[in-house]
Amino acid sequence: MPNGTARAIFVALLILASAAHEASAQMFVTTGRDTLRSLPGVEVVVESLSPELERAGLKTIDLRTDVDRRLRAKKVPIFSSQGANPSAAKAYLYVHLNALAIPGGDLYAIAIQVQVRQTVRSLVTSSNIVDAVTWDSHTVVGASAKELASVRDEIGEHVDRFIGDWAAVH
Repeated sequence: MPNGTARAIFVALLILASAAHEASAQMFVTTGRDTLRSLPGVEVVVESLSPELERAGLKTIDLRTDVDRRLRAKKVPIFSSQGANPSAAKAYLYVHLNALAIPGGDLYAIAIQVQVRQTVRSLVTSSNIVDAVTWDSHTVVGASAKELASVRDEIGEHVDRFIGDWAAVH
């Protein structure tokens, strides 16, 4: 497939991803930084990357190390597990990448999500809602196999947004 065709497919995927985000944004609106107030810290969960991305050089362990380093540098407390977290919310910073290889080339469309998830209580039923997304930053990026290291920088920008919101309420 010619390189121009691959780029056209890539642009189409970005448009679809943007439309999907707008639809999902109407279903649930997080309340952002206020949901971080009074949390004593977070556990960090980095979802395992696909074998394809790992083979191309983007490693789950490197992403986890990057996130931990950024949080520690800005004094955001990190818990080793939910059991170690004294808060009833058991909040954790969740990093997830979903990649799609563009046919005919070495291009990837990569959806990046950095979220805070925690247990919240329903005002209507008083029941606990586990894994509610209460803070969210996400995007879709394109990268060639040679540029996958730049994805780490993009994730870092989302983590830095979290750190900024954390600092604003602590």
